[in-house]
Amino acid sequence: MRLLCLIDNLGGGGAQRQLCSLAVLLKGAGLDVGMLTYHAGGMFAEELARKGIPHHVVASSGGLSRVHAVRRAIGAQRPDVVLAFLPMPSLYAELAGLMGRKWGLIVGERSTTPGAGSLRMRSVRFLHRTADAVVTFSHANRVLIERSTPALKGRVSTIYNVVDLEAFSPAPLPQRSDGTLRIVVAASYRSLKNVRGWIEAMRRVRDAAPDRPVVTDWYGGGASRGRGHEERALADALIERHALADWVRLHDGVADIAVRYRESHAVALPSLFEGLPNVVCEGMACARPVATSEVSDASYMIDHRVSGVLFDPTDAGGMAAEVRWLAARTDAELLAMGRAGRERAERLFAASRVTSAYVSLLDATASRRLALPVFWPPERGEGNRVCEA
Repeated sequence: MRLLCLIDNLGGGGAQRQLCSLAVLLKGAGLDVGMLTYHAGGMFAEELARKGIPHHVVASSGGLSRVHAVRRAIGAQRPDVVLAFLPMPSLYAELAGLMGRKWGLIVGERSTTPGAGSLRMRSVRFLHRTADAVVTFSHANRVLIERSTPALKGRVSTIYNVVDLEAFSPAPLPQRSDGTLRIVVAASYRSLKNVRGWIEAMRRVRDAAPDRPVVTDWYGGGASRGRGHEERALADALIERHALADWVRLHDGVADIAVRYRESHAVALPSLFEGLPNVVCEGMACARPVATSEVSDASYMIDHRVSGVLFDPTDAGGMAAEVRWLAARTDAELLAMGRAGRERAERLFAASRVTSAYVSLLDATASRRLALPVFWPPERGEGNRVCEA
């Protein structure tokens, strides 16, 4: 089977990382895989080249010209299936396919977003009906899609993100000789990631227990331009205003994030909404307790105060209370929490399980069958099943 993956760029975002990882796995499963973007460069381009996956770049200025350029590029590659990640690449693929396509099309929806049931989103999903299948990354979003657009029911597959369980593997917990709890966050500086809410929570942690230090190292992309740059500037100002420079440290994104996880005692993500966030999955795989917003499927992945802690991301006081609880755990307790998370990660995010789910979906799509598999985590008791569209 010839598969063409479509995304905006190969930068350091979670969607880009996930699609590139999936492309490598699918190539390893015997598929002929290529990557198509409409922005050049990116930190994952070199990895794809090493794995022998060709990267094609569409030259266009955007709008309808980009739709035509994407259509021409797809025609030149002659794929059996196009797999598009993120809203705009999916939209371009759907519009390109309106002019008569001979290739199967799978589009992806990652995040469970506010207003996802609005007229605007229902209009966007109207075009999803022109695709052969929709993949989403959480059960919460699958339910939302099917409720907002009943015509898509039975055509939406939930497939969790794959995690490289060797690259993201457990390591000994760093010593806490001075009692400091070190937390790592890997998220962009967009407002939805809630960096300012986290800073306010850390101010409350410090004020409530200044003798029990908690240090957050936040590694984020998107700070060089646009709203990400503005949000980073606001966050820096808030840290300075509250004298939190020793408690919250903001960094650019890094390629070796697994190393940072292993240097920490816990991993956190205070997002206002999410799909299936890489940082939570990867933190679990690295056997670190995870402190995360109770959004999307978080409460399914994390057992509260067993493998991590859950909180309301709009409640700085609640976030602070959970972080203080985590900081009060002994090393042995943190290790036990991390082991519980790792065990669940091995069940949910194994490459073999995720690859198998995608191969089944791609096979059905390539043959333009209406019966599409829906992936369910094994603890749900339903296994992989087929829904008739």
